[in-house]
Amino acid sequence: MRSWPIVLALCVPAHAALAEPPLGLACLARHYAVEPRLVGEHWVAHLANGTDLPWDDGRLKTLDEALDAPDLEDMLARAYVAGAIARVTDPDRDPGRVRVDPLFAATYDRAAVSPISFFGHRLRVHRRSQPAFAKAEAALRAAQANDPSLRPWLAKFSGSFVERNIAGTDRKSSHSYGVSIDLDAARTHYWRWQRPPQPIVWRNTVPQAIVDAFEDAGFIWGGRWYHYDTMHFEYRPELFDPACAPTRKGPSPAP
Repeated sequence: MRSWPIVLALCVPAHAALAEPPLGLACLARHYAVEPRLVGEHWVAHLANGTDLPWDDGRLKTLDEALDAPDLEDMLARAYVAGAIARVTDPDRDPGRVRVDPLFAATYDRAAVSPISFFGHRLRVHRRSQPAFAKAEAALRAAQANDPSLRPWLAKFSGSFVERNIAGTDRKSSHSYGVSIDLDAARTHYWRWQRPPQPIVWRNTVPQAIVDAFEDAGFIWGGRWYHYDTMHFEYRPELFDPACAPTRKGPSPAP
């Protein structure tokens, strides 16, 4: 009697065995506490609590729509460009303002927020972001040594970890996750403080050297936004990772 080998792989759909997650999703998995999974024909980010977050819901969205109901691809849809400070005039130019809160909550749990010393100030930040804060401080100290005029900018800070919503919204602030720091509010500009309030006119006084030091450590700057918040720096390593570069928004490709 002739025997046949049992090939278990035949029980697994070929597209599932061969599929690779979208580059952006794989990139997010390097920076956040998620696992890429293929569910049916759609990619998701699986959280430890059992939640699946869609990579791409297939919808083309305005910025406001993405802020209100983002998928993971929306977080990467607007490229963050570091470098020389430039005036922002495009109303859709708010790279990094879109966040998927369950992703952040799963990665930056409140229990792992602890104090650090930053220019002699006690700041509470998440332990995953603490190396980035240390790197930023080292670069800022070197910049200040070369340019003493930076000293007043680093003498006072207006906040780090605090559980709150973004002003005027029901969305969580990134400060709720312990990944952000605000410079001295008295020295900076915020679009909601603008008078008259419309049209929005971008304003900034933060020196280039301070922006460079934070960006080199993986922090985005609110001064890159049309809805500017020039005191604000937020640890977002995925937006500096070339593998997370934006791709054309559209339905998830068939595996």
